[in-house]
Amino acid sequence: MSDSNTASLDVSVPATLRHGLGLRVNALFLLMALILCAVAVQVYRVVGDFVAANHWVVHSMDVRQEITQTLASLHTAEASQRAYLISGSVERLADYAVSAPRVAEHIRHLQKLVADDAEQNENISRMAQLMEARVEAMRVVLETYEEGGLSAARATPQMLRSRSDDQEIDGLGQRMLQLEQELLLQRQANTAGQAGLARTLTIGAILFCVLILGLAMLLVRREQRQRLASMDEASSANADLRKSLLDAQHLSQTLRQLSELGEMLQGCRSVDEAARGLSISLPLLLPQTSGSINLINASQNLVEPVSQWGGLASEDESRFAPDDCWALRRGHAYPLAGTLPAFTCKHLEHAVVAHPEHGHLCIPMMAHGEMLGVVTLNTPHRISDVDRRNASAASEQISMALSNLKLQETLRTQSLRDPLTGLFNRRYLEASLEREVQRAERRGAPLSVLMLDIDHFKAFNDTHGHDAGDALLSQFGTLLGQVVRSEDISCRYGGEEFTVLMPEAGADQARQRAEEICAAVRNLDVRHRNLALGQVTVSIGVATFGEHGKKAEELMRNADNALYLAKSSGRDRCVLAEVLHPRSEQKATPSLASVSTLGAGRAR
Repeated sequence: MSDSNTASLDVSVPATLRHGLGLRVNALFLLMALILCAVAVQVYRVVGDFVAANHWVVHSMDVRQEITQTLASLHTAEASQRAYLISGSVERLADYAVSAPRVAEHIRHLQKLVADDAEQNENISRMAQLMEARVEAMRVVLETYEEGGLSAARATPQMLRSRSDDQEIDGLGQRMLQLEQELLLQRQANTAGQAGLARTLTIGAILFCVLILGLAMLLVRREQRQRLASMDEASSANADLRKSLLDAQHLSQTLRQLSELGEMLQGCRSVDEAARGLSISLPLLLPQTSGSINLINASQNLVEPVSQWGGLASEDESRFAPDDCWALRRGHAYPLAGTLPAFTCKHLEHAVVAHPEHGHLCIPMMAHGEMLGVVTLNTPHRISDVDRRNASAASEQISMALSNLKLQETLRTQSLRDPLTGLFNRRYLEASLEREVQRAERRGAPLSVLMLDIDHFKAFNDTHGHDAGDALLSQFGTLLGQVVRSEDISCRYGGEEFTVLMPEAGADQARQRAEEICAAVRNLDVRHRNLALGQVTVSIGVATFGEHGKKAEELMRNADNALYLAKSSGRDRCVLAEVLHPRSEQKATPSLASVSTLGAGRAR
């Protein structure tokens, strides 16, 4: 385009005029360049001073932050130590063991930061001495607590002096913060001055350059009338550029929608939630299309839709076998771009016959080497390259997201459920029991615990085999989930032992429920490989919060002892635990992890 403009100028403008115009324009731009260079040098110097001043502002803020973190680390260690002294919780002691070493780390870092400030360096040296002494005092208190208990720890001189030491440390920290605040204000003022100077120079340079550019514009506008011949070419170029810009905007919008789709899928917590979101997002990403997201079921014999948009087929028509789709067979999109399909997917035959002019596309969804399903796409016209590209990109994101959601659901289930019986596992029991005991104590509500043991399970295994034993445990778990209330918590405690937590259930109600479980087990028809394995029975021990203990360990121990009595009394029955006497409640009880060893020698 510059060659055309030059040619036009040569024809219409005399050489002397063109030469004079060029000299004036060049002189103006040369003057502007010199002024800009001078201003740039000055601005560079001012900006350098501004950066240096700003560095010291940041340094002061870092020092203040490090002082605050140093004091906070000491307070955290003290809080963890006191919490451990009060509660005896090992977790709080672990928190102290993590927090205490951080005090020295923060002190060392703070010493490096204030190494250039004599007054602050002296203050941090004093603080280091005080904090080192304070940490040592906490260690001595802990050793005294381990040897003589809480009373001895409270009587130590270190504990008695802790408040005054803390006040001195906090006061020193406040003085250091005040000194840094004063430095910060000074440095901020210096920074503001440097910024103002840079702003003044920049504005002045801009105004002067605008003036020069205005003069140059007056000269250049004289040439504008001579350039009308090039406008046609510019219009054509603009049209091409506009089309390219629209394509770029469409691509940018598509990429943004794909990004939003990925973020939405990453935020989903289940496949169903992702499916609902896809039914809203995909019509925006693939306008004027219809389709569905189809997943292969767990049995690998059926492909079922989980999300649809556009024209919806009936549920029976939407389901199909994996072999009915050529994309699933071949492992890539079908049909290929720019080709006519030699075969039609069986699950699309009805749509192809009804609308032969429509376009159809199947894109397999794969993640981590596993075939998850297929994305089907239908359009009222031939599948465009844009739709194919967008659908393929969306399929990749959907595949990875659905695979991760399935994996999360599997891991979540495995972490809480026993895979054989479907009941909650022992880890969930321990957490739930502590929570329910605290809730019962807080609300004054009843809470009962049932300990169940399948009678003669070892003999059953020896007679029928371990596969039959697993079948019995599975059917027993199913029965237990049906008999108890929906709010009860049924868990597999280990082996053939089970535990049921019954919130807001007293001793009488729990015992009645235990008798119902015994009766239901007697009527249980245990089958394995179409063979009846005979009648089984269960023994149950019952313990109630308050009557048989006020701690989780006591409830489990007494329920287990009651189960032992039920076993020794002839089995196939439930026994209520004995009421605790006040003196027995004061005795030390074993931990929850050791309850399983109680009665370990009894016959099963």
